[in-house]
Amino acid sequence: MVLIFTIVFKKLVAFGLESSFSVVRDSCALLVAGSTNFAVENESSINKTETAQFALKVLGGSFFCLKTVSNEIELVSGILTLVFIIGWENSLDTLEEDVLNDDSKEKIKGRLRFGESLNGFCSKMNDEFWKSLGIDNRKRLGSNLVRFIRSVIFKEDKLGADKITTLCFSWVLEVLECLCHDHDEEQNLLDQLLSKNDTWPVWIIPDFSAPKGLVNLNAGAVSVDIYATGNLKFVSLVDKLILKIGINRVITGYVENTLSTPLKEAAKEEITSRAWLAAEILCTWKWPGGSAVASFLPLLSAGCRSGNYPFQESLLDSIFNILLDGALVHGESGTQSSFNLWPAFGDELEKVEEPFLRALLSLLVNLFKENIWEGDKAIRLFDLLIHKLFIGEAVNQNCLKILPVIVSVLVHPLCQRSIESEESNGDSQVASLGEKRMQDTVKDWLRRLLSYPPLVTWQAGQDMEEWFQLVIACYPLSAMDDTKSLKLVREISPEERMLILDLFRKQRHGVSALVASNQLPLFRMLLSKLMVLSVGYCWTEFTEEDWEFFFSNLRSWIQSAVVIMEEVTENVNDLITNSSTSENLDVFKNLEKIVLIPDSYPITVAINALASFSLFCAILELQQPAEDNPLRAERWDSTRDRILEGILRLFFCTGIAESIASSYSVEAASIVAATRFNNPYFWELVASNVVKSSQHARDRAVKSVEFWGLIKGPISSLYAILFSSTPFPPLQFATYVILSTAPISQLAILEEDTACSLDGETSGDRNSGALEMSSERNIRLKEELSLMIEKLPDEVFEVDLISQERVNVFLAWSLLLSHLWSLSSSSSAKEQLVQYVQDSANSLILDCLFQHIPLELCLAHNLKKKDMELPVDISEAASAVKTAITTGSLLFSIETLWPIEPKKMTSLAGALFGLMLCILPAYVRGWFTDLRDRTASSLIESFTRTWCSPPLIVNELSQIKKANFADENFSVSVSKSANEVVATYMKDETGMDLVIRLPPSYPLRPVDVECMRSLGISEVKQRKWLMSMMLFVRNQNGALAEAIQTWKSNFDKEFEGVEECPICYSVIHTTNHSLPRLACRTCKHKFHSACLYKWFSTSHKSSCPLCQSPF
Repeated sequence: MVLIFTIVFKKLVAFGLESSFSVVRDSCALLVAGSTNFAVENESSINKTETAQFALKVLGGSFFCLKTVSNEIELVSGILTLVFIIGWENSLDTLEEDVLNDDSKEKIKGRLRFGESLNGFCSKMNDEFWKSLGIDNRKRLGSNLVRFIRSVIFKEDKLGADKITTLCFSWVLEVLECLCHDHDEEQNLLDQLLSKNDTWPVWIIPDFSAPKGLVNLNAGAVSVDIYATGNLKFVSLVDKLILKIGINRVITGYVENTLSTPLKEAAKEEITSRAWLAAEILCTWKWPGGSAVASFLPLLSAGCRSGNYPFQESLLDSIFNILLDGALVHGESGTQSSFNLWPAFGDELEKVEEPFLRALLSLLVNLFKENIWEGDKAIRLFDLLIHKLFIGEAVNQNCLKILPVIVSVLVHPLCQRSIESEESNGDSQVASLGEKRMQDTVKDWLRRLLSYPPLVTWQAGQDMEEWFQLVIACYPLSAMDDTKSLKLVREISPEERMLILDLFRKQRHGVSALVASNQLPLFRMLLSKLMVLSVGYCWTEFTEEDWEFFFSNLRSWIQSAVVIMEEVTENVNDLITNSSTSENLDVFKNLEKIVLIPDSYPITVAINALASFSLFCAILELQQPAEDNPLRAERWDSTRDRILEGILRLFFCTGIAESIASSYSVEAASIVAATRFNNPYFWELVASNVVKSSQHARDRAVKSVEFWGLIKGPISSLYAILFSSTPFPPLQFATYVILSTAPISQLAILEEDTACSLDGETSGDRNSGALEMSSERNIRLKEELSLMIEKLPDEVFEVDLISQERVNVFLAWSLLLSHLWSLSSSSSAKEQLVQYVQDSANSLILDCLFQHIPLELCLAHNLKKKDMELPVDISEAASAVKTAITTGSLLFSIETLWPIEPKKMTSLAGALFGLMLCILPAYVRGWFTDLRDRTASSLIESFTRTWCSPPLIVNELSQIKKANFADENFSVSVSKSANEVVATYMKDETGMDLVIRLPPSYPLRPVDVECMRSLGISEVKQRKWLMSMMLFVRNQNGALAEAIQTWKSNFDKEFEGVEECPICYSVIHTTNHSLPRLACRTCKHKFHSACLYKWFSTSHKSSCPLCQSPF
């Protein structure tokens, strides 16, 4: 049998050596290297394939005889190795086939057929077979297969990284399943898979003084060296393995219940020995299909939270120590002065270039964020780092360089520990000792910093910058709620506060006018950070001179950013105006260069300036300074507005640049919009300050932008941000606030010529009548709104419910409804705009709204007990409807809209429907009446009757009761229990009582009007009055009180002798409330302009409706 299996082995090796993959050939060659017993004979490729097929048949027939020669370890493991490798080669061939030409595909057909034959053979290898082989054979086979898998990962470069890692991952799982029958065998195999050699690992190597990884791989760009690329693929493989079988088995080598207690203690050191692997993964940072932040750290946290691993703390400490040692050696280039320590630390990790330091920070951020490590651990780590800061009396410069960013992470849990201890009174002594040690240490650092000369005298080679960064890191700030307003985290002692103030004043006194105009970037950077701390902690001690210094620098730093952004915007304007659509590629490349800001210092300084300004504004809101306080509001109002004007100009710049680019193409606009994500916190602070800006600052900013003279103006810029193809939520919300409030809301909804025509009052002559008729025709929404309100495409009904297109449509309607709500109910502008919406707006919006409101759930709830808890989706919609109806605002729903989620869209849909019912009831009723789906109609009416009508009816009756009709001839009484209004009109011994009844599903169902009593009125006039009231209340887009008032005015005019319009038989028009003013020159009858315009449009004539004379 040995002879037979030897021949089988030789034939399979000969077949493997013909592979097109070098890794397969190399592995086959290794199997026969140094052995004369397994020498391979030369044959043609065809013969080798045929003999391999025959050898496979022989092997299949004598398969179970393999165990009889199990003592021939080299032979048995070699045959099985070849079976696996040739089978896996078949998988490689299948992947490669997709990229081969026809000739190459023909050459590998024979090998593919042979690989398929192997599949049937492999099905015979079950658990019993593997156990019968013996552990020595399994170990040798495992070693061979692991070596092959590693070779494929590191050497195979013909196929894509994702395909290779996915394939190798499946092979590893196959090997583990077949060959590992207990924990020890599995860990032995994983040790071989993860073992170190010349190509792996890249970062964690025995000698830190010779960091090969720093040459081959860095955070900014992945080396194209094949082994560096192999490292990324290998980490991707390990990441997949962790996700599949668990982090405990891969990183810790521990499986629950596999070790007894004595063995656990003995194995502690061995089990935690793979801490280097976790450190390597963290240093690698990103790999195909994953990253440290997105995949590995969440898995590590989940494994730690599970509590299944007894040596968790030791493992985490080992990882920390490895990374800290690496950072101390290589961390000198790890930090930058532009690094932002406040407050969204996770967003800043990408700025850390040194892999060890970045890995260390990400580990700390994750462990403290997930509460795996808490305040007591932070205290111990803080003490450890302070101990490493000094070597004897000398300062460890490498430690000093990396310490600021590490302390900025540790200080948050340190502060939280102190707060929790004060609240619970538990462990308060330990916490206070830790906090006291930190306070004493920070005060020592402050005193050291005060011993230096002012920043303005800084020279290269001094370590003043590092000490400044370290001190600043000890005073964390955090963002409040969804706003980006800042708040202080640490409570500090009066002594510490005075040290900060002394440091601030030292810089103020050290700056001369000459030097201030030529400030070095580093000086501006550190001073701007100190400003944030000083205003946050020491504002109560600021003098007039301190505030002057503070504001002059803030204005200067923000203005520097304004100049940069305005230059970018002007360059975008020049590029687009001088380009044609045939130059796309060049335009895009040039645009990318223009919008990229190479020098990050001014923007980072501006971030600190904006943070300082946010703190100042928060102080003004919360405090009421005394009359003699230098911070009194009126003293700095003009300064504050000038700073806000600069911030608004930044805001308009980014919008104008995108608007100009969008006039060229959507791709160009996306290039501009995407740059906001390079400095997200900068734009978040800009947005939060824009929301708080005054009307005066907004007005000045708009005028300055209009004076600029670019091809796009301020309104276009706002719509570009709001409807951006690359949305940035904080800026979108700020834009909505600006567009929906004065003074910009007056300019943002209607085209300018329309807005002017709507603002004018009309008189009774023929010319004013013509103007009124003209405005009926010429009213136009801004093009950006018109596309989503009038010209809403039917496709929007089919798009995803949280798609950007759907969100934009809802935002457009929100702006329109907010503008309508802000207009006076008696203004002609509101009447005409409402009528325009009634006639022109696409009612598909209402169909879209009810795609978000779960009507079926609503009906099911109504059929059950009323006291049952509402389902979440119905609750969101119902609450939003009620809030919108009672407040007349949509802002509550808009400010919580981002990030876009189905629940938030449901809330906005409910709010929009509620406000539509308030402002445009006739418009909604018209849509509802036209519904053909009886089921949908019934569900919508049920939802309206349950959640919308009650607050609407209460609101309507309340307004009618409060209305001052002020006329002895007219009175109104309200019955809230019956939802009725009785209107009594008496004039010269004639009169009538009309009863107006609001239906339960008001306003979807029309109001009923009935004559209860008449006096001295003919039947014809009684019918006319009844019909008139019915028309007014049913056509009214607004409050019923206004409809009743209009009906009264109609008959007042009639009794005054004003002629009714011969077309509608009413003195006052039922929708726009105008009087008949357009008179026929022949018969002298007067008509409403709207009635006459409709008459001309439908009759296709331009003659008088009565006498038929040319009009």
